[in-house]
Amino acid sequence: MTAVAAPGLARRHADLLLGGPGRVTGVDVARGLAVLGMFTAHVGFTSTDAGGVAAFLEISHGRSSILFALVAGVSLAIVSGGRTPLTGLPMLQARTRILVRAVLLLALVGLLDLLGTRVLLILGFYAAYFVLALPFLRWPPGRLAVLAGTIALVGPVLAYYGPEALARAGLHLPDDGSGAFTDFLLSGHYPAIVWMAYVLAGVAIGRLDLTSTLVRLLLVTGGLLATAIGYGVSSAVVGPLGGPQAVEDAAAAWSSGLRPEPLTWSDPWPTSAYLWLAGPHTDTLPEVVGSGGFAVAVLGLCLFVGRVGRWVLAPVAAVGAMALSVYSAQIVVLWIWGDAAYEQTTNGPLLVLVLVTLAAATAWRWAFGRGPLERLFASVAARTSAVTPPARPDDAS
Repeated sequence: MTAVAAPGLARRHADLLLGGPGRVTGVDVARGLAVLGMFTAHVGFTSTDAGGVAAFLEISHGRSSILFALVAGVSLAIVSGGRTPLTGLPMLQARTRILVRAVLLLALVGLLDLLGTRVLLILGFYAAYFVLALPFLRWPPGRLAVLAGTIALVGPVLAYYGPEALARAGLHLPDDGSGAFTDFLLSGHYPAIVWMAYVLAGVAIGRLDLTSTLVRLLLVTGGLLATAIGYGVSSAVVGPLGGPQAVEDAAAAWSSGLRPEPLTWSDPWPTSAYLWLAGPHTDTLPEVVGSGGFAVAVLGLCLFVGRVGRWVLAPVAAVGAMALSVYSAQIVVLWIWGDAAYEQTTNGPLLVLVLVTLAAATAWRWAFGRGPLERLFASVAARTSAVTPPARPDDAS
């Protein structure tokens, strides 16, 4: 009896670790890399001047959160039908689950914000992205790609000049929850007017056949081409102007956000040269194209994960599968570590954080499957979206 039960138990836990049938391992791996990249951006010792590992880890800044947003879009596509969008009641239930998750994300990020870490929390913005994506979940990939491209073209201009125009008009920029909509959409650190380009691009990708070798190759080659174009154009334009720092200083010289009183309409405006930068969190077209393309290429490479790769990369996939729990636990750890967490001169603490996270996520997924917060969110969302058929007269009698 025991000999027969053991293989069944082992298979059950192996299925939990690998996510079971229908789980796209490559998406989990990409999400896991994004989370670990954010670890690096938050506590890693990264510097292009230091060279070596520190210079290589500099790649995590900005690009990790963009990859996270792209994969969020892919996940939205998967839960709403994958290649064939749901319709009718199933789509209504899917949208309800997404909306409930957005509300829960807002509650969670409110709690994490109480810890007062230096991390610019992205979960509240994700909640806004989920809500903003709801009307587009039945769009085909082509229309989604066009919309994402339009946002990428227009959004950076609005995100750059919009808050300045509001300030010069004498309007109040957000400083509490009452201005959350403006903050999430326009003036925050991850403005939806730009970042929805990544999310909608991810939804478009999620509507494709992710098992197709051609699709994966197109994602990798197209992403790398976009990366070269975005960064190449930025370098060609910004270099002759004195480099990124000179352009940022010129932009700051006429910014109302750095003055005690807003400038007037007749004062000079921040230089448009800023819109050619491609650095982390500049929210410009070159960054959207360059860093967005990089994220697409990484996702494409992750989708090539095969049978052997599923086991080798299982720890990274485990982090990705329970990204919400891992991200939240990271914030708690940084709160415990205090200011020392952000003033590292080596990557020892980062290595410890990454290794412990990989081990803990792998052990949890092997034993229980879904992460604790993922399980809670899924349960609440499922109960909220559940539909009970009306009783028939015969049943009532």
